[in-house]
Amino acid sequence: MGIDLETLIILAVLAFILFGPEKLPEYAATLGKFVAKMRQATTEMTRQYQDQNPFSYPPEPTLPAAPESTCPYCQQTVTPGFAFCPKCGQRLKEDHYPPPPQPPEPVRQAEAPPAPEPMQVAYPRIRPLNHEEIDRALAIINQAALAYKGVIPADCWHEPYMPEAELRAEMAAGVQFWGYESEAGLVGVMGRQDLQNVTLIRHAYVDPAAQRQGVGARVLAYFLEEIPGPVLVGTWAAAWWAIRFYEKHGFRLVTQAEKNRLLNTYWTISPRQVETSVVLADPKWFASGAHAG
Repeated sequence: MGIDLETLIILAVLAFILFGPEKLPEYAATLGKFVAKMRQATTEMTRQYQDQNPFSYPPEPTLPAAPESTCPYCQQTVTPGFAFCPKCGQRLKEDHYPPPPQPPEPVRQAEAPPAPEPMQVAYPRIRPLNHEEIDRALAIINQAALAYKGVIPADCWHEPYMPEAELRAEMAAGVQFWGYESEAGLVGVMGRQDLQNVTLIRHAYVDPAAQRQGVGARVLAYFLEEIPGPVLVGTWAAAWWAIRFYEKHGFRLVTQAEKNRLLNTYWTISPRQVETSVVLADPKWFASGAHAG
């Protein structure tokens, strides 16, 4: 271990006190010679010890000789690791083993067929009315029929204009209701009743919010194209806008006598309604000669 500066100072002070300043250089020189001789002696002893006991690493372990194999064709000794015999060139027996079995390929699950795309519906469209839409049809009929209030005779007006029971009775009697559907939903209804030799247009109404947009005209044109025989329509005599609508599409008013006969033949209404109604016929009716007079 080395001596630090503080220790040397302490030793120097002690030597100065013990030996005095006159003897201190002499004793210091003697001490230096003694230390040098001790260091030389220590170095010599260390060298002699190393010469007599040299350090050596432990011997490496001897590995066993690699096993040898024999070629099954020519009996030549072959060092392991050779794929072919160096003498005859044949592939060694160890290489004849079949390859290890491969894991079976995973069974692929049959892919589910793609879901059919939702059918695109083109709007607007004219289609038969569903029974689930009766409430909506009644709402359209009764809202549009408010135009009759104060126009038709007061004794013929009632609210609602068409109760649900009446609508269902009309359907049971053979009136087929069709609807006009836009992107906003059902906005118009019109019924047709196919009778012998004639078809009646019944209960044609358009939601007030969709009126003056050609809804009724499109449904009527669709019916006239599909119906092969004559077509009749009845409405209130005071509903001048309805009369004008049908006249615009080729209908004409029949005579008063013909009106009474037709209403009593093809409609089931009260005498008061017969009195206050009119009948219009399409050109096929007049061309057939079925009208009187």
